[in-house]
Amino acid sequence: MSPRNKHFAWGAIAACSLRLLGWLAVNALAAAGVMALVFFAIGSFSLPMTMSQLANLADRYVAADGMRRGQFDHIFSLGFFAALLVIAFFRRASFARAFSNRDDADA
Repeated sequence: MSPRNKHFAWGAIAACSLRLLGWLAVNALAAAGVMALVFFAIGSFSLPMTMSQLANLADRYVAADGMRRGQFDHIFSLGFFAALLVIAFFRRASFARAFSNRDDADA
């Protein structure tokens, strides 16, 4: 190994990792917000109706057999990850900025 390969810029690696973790966290929270908006829309954009619909969904989920629960879990997971992918697509510019070497103090 050459002496050049022995030294890593641990600060830059940590900064990039934290930026990417923050980017992923914001995307996940936005996708969860989209799912909450979907449930709010199912409840006719009314908080009491939304809570009523969620209670109905919870009762039916508990009463369902394992196969139907698995189907619902699969549909819910697909919806969440579809929302996550769409949000990540529209936030791709901030993903690319996480890899820049530019200091935030210069911006």
